Amino acid sequence: MSQKKFIIDADTGSDDAVAILMALRDPRVEVLGVTVVSGNVPLKQGIINTLSTAELCDVEVKVFAGADKPITREYRELYTLEEFQAHVQSLSPDSISAQCVHGVDGMGDIGIEPKNKKHEEEDAIEYLVNSFNNNPNEITLVTLGPLTNIAKAIQKDSSIVDKIKHCYVMGGTSDGTGNVSAAAEYNIWVDPEAAQIVFNSGLAITMVGWDNSYKYAMLKDKEINDLKSLNTKYADFCVDIQKTLIELTYASYGFYGFDLPDPITMAIALDNDIILESQQLHVLVDVRDGITRGQTIVDYFNAEQGNQNVRVVTKSDDKGFLNLLTELVK
Repeated sequence: MSQKKFIIDADTGSDDAVAILMALRDPRVEVLGVTVVSGNVPLKQGIINTLSTAELCDVEVKVFAGADKPITREYRELYTLEEFQAHVQSLSPDSISAQCVHGVDGMGDIGIEPKNKKHEEEDAIEYLVNSFNNNPNEITLVTLGPLTNIAKAIQKDSSIVDKIKHCYVMGGTSDGTGNVSAAAEYNIWVDPEAAQIVFNSGLAITMVGWDNSYKYAMLKDKEINDLKSLNTKYADFCVDIQKTLIELTYASYGFYGFDLPDPITMAIALDNDIILESQQLHVLVDVRDGITRGQTIVDYFNAEQGNQNVRVVTKSDDKGFLNLLTELVK
């Protein structure tokens, strides 16, 4: 059986790392490269975290440095939830890191460091454009962070949209819930302009919104203990790096657990049977500053009569996801 070819684009924090690990551990997939973008953590830290994850899996992975800030916006680091919330509520146009969620190092601050900190010389945007041009309709793209690198690649050579086999996007929401503001999911909020370029490009997109994560990929005590009881370095890694997120979940919701938006997106890219319900719909991205910045407006009744540009996943198989994750971390 021939392997599926993947390129992953990530802002590698603790949930991206689990998603990347899943792809590296799945024998059905060859990961050609990982392009890194600023988001959860600044670009340099994201590269280090990607290399750490590959090292854990004993796999040589080509890692490429992409955009260190959104297309038009400024980007800076903030470390506490209080600062993060105050910034969002100020309606400032600037984008900020999510280190209050994933730890200052993005990996729960438990001291994970790769032996090798070298990434590829080639720029991520060049790599993306060249890869799709040289392998038309052979490579699936899975995006786990803000869409800056993808938008820049499309701006550089718009012909690649017809050469990407399919693009799975962890971003937005299908039900209007936000995890940054009331309206917006983090990846889209960080660089709404990039998301708008990608969503309007004609690319074949499946959007796995944050709603799939909190509904179908929330791990609580039982699931966490089941993973830890596997006693593998992969399972331990997947739980241990969520330390900051587990603490935040407890402070916010009163239970110990964490949700896994990037891993459920990766699971769907690996196995479409995890999608239980989806619809091909017109999705708009709000790029205006203000309370709705970064909202994905899903046009269920075709009020805008726009092109049906996105397959929107509205329901996922939580057991199927957990089974696949468990299988890949054994």
